[in-house]
Amino acid sequence: MIDMATVDLLQDREGFTWKGHDRLPPKMAPISFGPGFQPVVLVQCMPPAAVTAVTLHAEWNLIAFGTSHGFGLFDYHRRNPILARCTLHPNDCLAMEGPLSRVKSLKKSLRQSFRRIRKSRVSGKKRPVVGSPVSKVQEANAQLAEQMGPPDVEVTPVQRRIEPRSADDSLSGVVRCLCFADTYLRDSTHHGPTMWAGTNSGSVFAYALELPSQEKFSEQSAEAVLGKEIQLMHRAPVVTIAVLDGRGNPLPEPYEASRDLAKAPDMQGSHSVLIASEEQFKVFTLPKVSAKTKFKLTAHEGCRVRKVALASFVSAASEDYSENGLVCLTNLGDVHVFSVPALRPQVRYDCVRKEDISGITSCVLTRTGQGFHLISPSEFARFSLSTRAVTEPRCSVDVERPLDSPALRNEAAAPLQANGMHKEPPAGESLSLQETEGSLEGIQTSLSSPSLDSPNSSGDITLDITGDITSEDVKEFLVTADEAENNLRNISEEDGLPPGILIK
Repeated sequence: MIDMATVDLLQDREGFTWKGHDRLPPKMAPISFGPGFQPVVLVQCMPPAAVTAVTLHAEWNLIAFGTSHGFGLFDYHRRNPILARCTLHPNDCLAMEGPLSRVKSLKKSLRQSFRRIRKSRVSGKKRPVVGSPVSKVQEANAQLAEQMGPPDVEVTPVQRRIEPRSADDSLSGVVRCLCFADTYLRDSTHHGPTMWAGTNSGSVFAYALELPSQEKFSEQSAEAVLGKEIQLMHRAPVVTIAVLDGRGNPLPEPYEASRDLAKAPDMQGSHSVLIASEEQFKVFTLPKVSAKTKFKLTAHEGCRVRKVALASFVSAASEDYSENGLVCLTNLGDVHVFSVPALRPQVRYDCVRKEDISGITSCVLTRTGQGFHLISPSEFARFSLSTRAVTEPRCSVDVERPLDSPALRNEAAAPLQANGMHKEPPAGESLSLQETEGSLEGIQTSLSSPSLDSPNSSGDITLDITGDITSEDVKEFLVTADEAENNLRNISEEDGLPPGILIK
């Protein structure tokens, strides 16, 4: 049997009624599973909405999950819930209607229509009338500024205006990201386990976790206490939260430092937290939570963040040197790399077409500076931003070519005779080493003969191959006229016979 647990994220809030589908009823009968991963416990959220974020810490035996209504913390070792927090706004009534509600789409379309009408009226009032004195003064001032301004003045980067987000927007309580970290949250002298959660409305919740000691690990349960609550002014959805150590490096994963798979974090210096939203990146110091550095991506580039990951770029020349960077994929399909924690732009590449929505939403960024995204329902593409982790295929395929066969190699190695008639040795026969050495000695003897080595011999040596030819020498090759006629008669008779007949 598999243990089951239920976590109520609404916490009996008044005024919220779930109108979507009911939760799936678990089977009470025993179920057998094949070899592989085995389920330990089944955790169901109430209301039964889709899980939007999840993270697990194997060293602390904790799992955190988030939905469109809130987030929860569960201890899967003791099989009991630790925390349940509702993130719904009082005006988030649409979140209670489920994904299959018709009222949701109708209300949303009506709200958007009224907002467009209101914006058009406001913009129409502010628009100056053509021909009015105010418009003429504005045109004159603009022309005067163009004439007086020097041509070599450096223009500061233009920042685009970002429309403010309202706190009354629907689905503002959706949990977008979760993370665990061992950092300084309560004070600057004691560090401990923490959990961070970011929502769709730019809210960040930080909880201090009190874990039992190893002696009382099976007796006591963990506890969670709210430590910090951060609200971003631009209220953009929080995409990623990461805690940086005293050297500005991301904290290692569980068991990596204890098993020498990663460098131990610097716990002596002051830590900081990096909060990446859809519009900007911002670094806050801990535990005071004061702004340190930031970069407004939407204001400078006019795009929004879709995927974010912290990557380690190892040098191609030496494995001992590496740099950390913030890699993000935008809604335009561009990949940007920023330094950490200074947040300075490093490089920018065109990765995915901006029309390829499926490729952008399915992109996965790794910690080594690589990425994967779908290019079709059954194909994916791989790219790399690191010079060490290249994507070119480094392999060899053994192909048996005809030119490399032993027969052709022997034929090419054997020298051709002077008259063009080359005789191959019979199968199974080859020249022995003694015969080869004997032939080489014969060639050397002929080359070192006295006739050639003599100083009296001429440099131009000609061989006399002509001589007196007599009739006795060619008598065997001559025939009489009668014999020639008989030969021609026999040839003509043989040509007239059908093929395949043997004449004796």
